[in-house]
Amino acid sequence: MVNCLRENFIYSDKRARDYVFAAMEQILAAARELGEPIKLARLTREAAQRARQSAEQAGYEFNSWDITTKAVINSMLGAGVLLAENGTAVPLDIQAQATPIAALRPHYQDYAEAYLLECLIRNLGDVRIRDHKALAHALFRQFDPAVSLEELEDRVVMLLATLNDRVVLREDGTYAIARRAA
Repeated sequence: MVNCLRENFIYSDKRARDYVFAAMEQILAAARELGEPIKLARLTREAAQRARQSAEQAGYEFNSWDITTKAVINSMLGAGVLLAENGTAVPLDIQAQATPIAALRPHYQDYAEAYLLECLIRNLGDVRIRDHKALAHALFRQFDPAVSLEELEDRVVMLLATLNDRVVLREDGTYAIARRAA
């Protein structure tokens, strides 16, 4: 599962992803205060730098901030949670990096992480109800014994519920991408 996310350039460790999310929120809040939306390319660079600094201050050792930040951005673009000045989602296309980002969609973290699940379902083709624990490990790998695996599995179920318009559960317990009406 992790390899699938890596191949699609959207894998990130959960703790690092959270630092990137926090950095992006801070940068976008400052840009809004100045009345100057920030282009996605610059937001990506600044978020990687700020996430690295915050992690170092907290004693969290991690080396791949640039790669991780780009992967987080890719999942956010795929989920449609980065909003342009007109309030529309920035599509994952050649113009995305040059687009000024004005805001994040409400609950953007849930949608970005749900997009990771959607990618796994689309590409693996054999993701089932029985795989909730494996999905929790792939998306939220935590080596902190204080973090309950049951809580992570509950998070997987909640994220799957946000995909109810794009993912279906077949009778055999397999998740599948819903066919869109023409």
